[in-house]
Amino acid sequence: MNGHKKSILVAGALMMASAPVWAQSNTAASVAASDMKGFAAPALQAPVAFGARWGSVGIGGYGQTCDCNKDDADGSLGVAFGLGDPDKYAALEVAVASSSLFGDHGSGDSFGEAGSVGLKLHTNVPGYASFAVGVTGIGKWGSKGFKDANPASVYAVASKMVPVGPFAAVLNIGIGNELYNEPGEDGANVLGSAAFYFTQQISLLAEYTGRFTNAAVSVAPFRTFPLTITLGATNLGERYGGDVEFAGSIGLGFAFN
Repeated sequence: MNGHKKSILVAGALMMASAPVWAQSNTAASVAASDMKGFAAPALQAPVAFGARWGSVGIGGYGQTCDCNKDDADGSLGVAFGLGDPDKYAALEVAVASSSLFGDHGSGDSFGEAGSVGLKLHTNVPGYASFAVGVTGIGKWGSKGFKDANPASVYAVASKMVPVGPFAAVLNIGIGNELYNEPGEDGANVLGSAAFYFTQQISLLAEYTGRFTNAAVSVAPFRTFPLTITLGATNLGERYGGDVEFAGSIGLGFAFN
């Protein structure tokens, strides 16, 4: 598998590890009825500012088709938890993802033998908004090929929930380097996403990661159970000689406070 696809698999798992936690812990989600625990995701791969707080834990899996191994697919599993309170001051989200879900993809790493850590410091502000700075791809383990293909990537992002008539949308805009920038280029690139919520359990989203344009639909099938399923297409512009790929993720989040 080439470097940018492997990086996306890890980033996708980090996102899905925290997406259900985002829904349960941020200020925007508090407008839901008290028994509402199912929330659709606001993004597939692009980072969002909302994140986990103390007592919130999420687990997630991410898979994507690719020209990378005999199965023509690869994926990752991740777990995330929060420290601190983003409503009072700030919170730190810690996420760990293991790559090569479907076995050796050519770098010599099988599942569990390669992965990385991501950190996100975030704070909520009035008006159903949040700001965050984060880094992915630190604390890497695995082969040299995996580590070289997954440089640490820093980003800053702002997110806001806005009403759209009887519906709602979550908008994200930010900048990031490395994974979120053109391959081989220095500096930072713009990234962002927009998710339209028909209900809090169904969202339709589009995003630009700084490299790829993606689209997806996210569903939380159960009103009182924190399960989120997101299905979409990546690299819609067929950049870097790649094809449009199918991506899917599933996340489960819990709040213990």
